[in-house]
Amino acid sequence: MKLLLAAVCALLLLLNAGHAESRRHGDSDSERQYKLFVFGDEYADTGNYPVADLTKTTRAWYYPYGSNDKDHGATPSGRFSNGLVLPDFVARILGLDESPPAERKREQDGVDPSGMNFAVGGAGVVEGTGEAPKLGRQVDKFKRMVRHGIIDDDLTDSVALIAFSGRRDYERFHDMTNTDVKAMAQDVTDKIADAVEQLMDLGVEKVVVTTLPPLGCTPGLSKSKDGVYDAKCDSQKVTSIHNSYLEEKVFQNKDVFNLDLKAAFNRHAGPSSRSKQFKYKLEPCCDSFDQGGYCGQTEDGEPQYNLGSKPSKFFYWDDINPTHAGWKAVVKEFEESIKNFLHI
Repeated sequence: MKLLLAAVCALLLLLNAGHAESRRHGDSDSERQYKLFVFGDEYADTGNYPVADLTKTTRAWYYPYGSNDKDHGATPSGRFSNGLVLPDFVARILGLDESPPAERKREQDGVDPSGMNFAVGGAGVVEGTGEAPKLGRQVDKFKRMVRHGIIDDDLTDSVALIAFSGRRDYERFHDMTNTDVKAMAQDVTDKIADAVEQLMDLGVEKVVVTTLPPLGCTPGLSKSKDGVYDAKCDSQKVTSIHNSYLEEKVFQNKDVFNLDLKAAFNRHAGPSSRSKQFKYKLEPCCDSFDQGGYCGQTEDGEPQYNLGSKPSKFFYWDDINPTHAGWKAVVKEFEESIKNFLHI
């Protein structure tokens, strides 16, 4: 009898050990293994923009982008930062090492079990190009892959992240009247709401949507003609209008999480920020010499930009994108809330 009892105990210990090893969420009690599907622009792109000669739109494939990215050999990976970007840190909350692979890199015979990233730098919600398809086209691509069985149509335990900087859709907001801004914001947020609905109709369980960041306080728009970054920043009417519409159309749904970039960016790098983590709040780590230039730009082989020696002290990497440290700090703020939202 004692031998039988010992054998049963040993078997239970073995089963429990195997059960613990199968977890992907650290010390979480959850056994759920979430897949992540990412849509957006440069805030979320991890290598979807085509490699081509150096320009402002292809700069993420060139030095100094990726120069502090130890996870990818300190080389450019198509991410618009010096290291990891928003979906990489969201993925870590799900128990993954980084964002699922970019769709452009997928193998013909299937997809990574962790999900897929459809975001492309330079895309907008209502504006897009062949190289940078707008949100609707990104979602259409996802739907086709589900329909054709490339992505498993069982989307239980799946999360979608929709993340846009607003650069493309609102790039001419300085010349827009209040009526124009409201009309554009209505259109943009309608398209985001439609994308959320389509994803959920397909079976995606949870959706994380970013609010618009404080556009006027990004380096590209707060820099004066004499090269000084204005701590007062510009009017935030676009951000406020856009986010109020999102609140009405999207965030009332209990299965949609508000990743409030406006609040987080303001706390870390806003005009009244008291954050001690970032010494440089408005100035980008990679700062172009020319008002119309860009990080990474060269002329006759010579850099046309200044590069800060301590990127971790800068919130912004370039004219609109945060540094690795910036994104890490932003997502850290929401980690517990996202875990509660996903029950992990």
